[in-house]
Amino acid sequence: MSSPKPTSWSRLIRFIATEDSKEHYGQPLDGDQDVGLCYSSGKVIKVRKLIGNGPLDPLSKLSEDQVLTVKQLLSPLSPNEVGAIRALGANYAQGDEDLREAKSKRPIIPILFHKPPKALSGPGQPILVPKLVENEADYEVELVVVISKDCKDVPPERALDYVLGYTLSNDVSARKRMFSVHQWGLGKGFDGWLPIGPVLVSSSHRQGLRDPDNVDLRTKINGEVVQDGNTSRMLWACAETISELSKGTTLEAGSIISMGTPPGEGFKKDPPRFLQDGDVCELWGGNGIGTLINPVRFQSRVGSPSRARL
Repeated sequence: MSSPKPTSWSRLIRFIATEDSKEHYGQPLDGDQDVGLCYSSGKVIKVRKLIGNGPLDPLSKLSEDQVLTVKQLLSPLSPNEVGAIRALGANYAQGDEDLREAKSKRPIIPILFHKPPKALSGPGQPILVPKLVENEADYEVELVVVISKDCKDVPPERALDYVLGYTLSNDVSARKRMFSVHQWGLGKGFDGWLPIGPVLVSSSHRQGLRDPDNVDLRTKINGEVVQDGNTSRMLWACAETISELSKGTTLEAGSIISMGTPPGEGFKKDPPRFLQDGDVCELWGGNGIGTLINPVRFQSRVGSPSRARL
């Protein structure tokens, strides 16, 4: 198999355009612009339009002359494009733990769970916390791998050839519900509990993200840094994760893998720090990914005068 053809874009967003109120894909004109921060603060974002059938179409390419303005920033992939939503748990060495020793003690296969399609959300969308889990919702910043084409039984040395690009997720989790049983899904699968974005960074473009195992990740809650890590501390690296998950199983184009979170989650703090109504989650990823911002709202208070601090 030959190496994949590079994408025409290095950083891609999905958005509603001011000019026609229609959905488009495109690349921000300013290569250094943190799209998530600019969108949150109301700054103008100019985008070169992607021509074709979206990012999963290898024939899609950037327009030479069509420039649009972002009216609404959306998740970098549409729900119709996303296949299975897979996520890894307990995939980081903790604190000062020796990485080599931690890897020697990891499970023989990754700890995996799935999130339902309705969990998918995007930049600026509120994280709605159902009443039954109001005092246990927690944040998790994670690198997300997007599969470019169907693959099965992929060796690790070829696994990254099947990656379209990378983005961020907030794997929101209800800790008491999650740890009540061995399967974590019911504590992680509420509607809107997987915001992703703001940008999809190409894995193949020369200005894209070529090493997913060395990406800085950070979480701020109301401006306070609560997580600060790097994917180099993952127990299962991206290539070996894709290889392991593809054994006997087809990973379909558009499927995403959320790679687990570095230390600093709220439930591990003393005292625990869970998400509250009105909080703002501000997740950041290096290598051009930028900032994913979402307000937190308790469903029991929706419609009250309280507003998220954006």
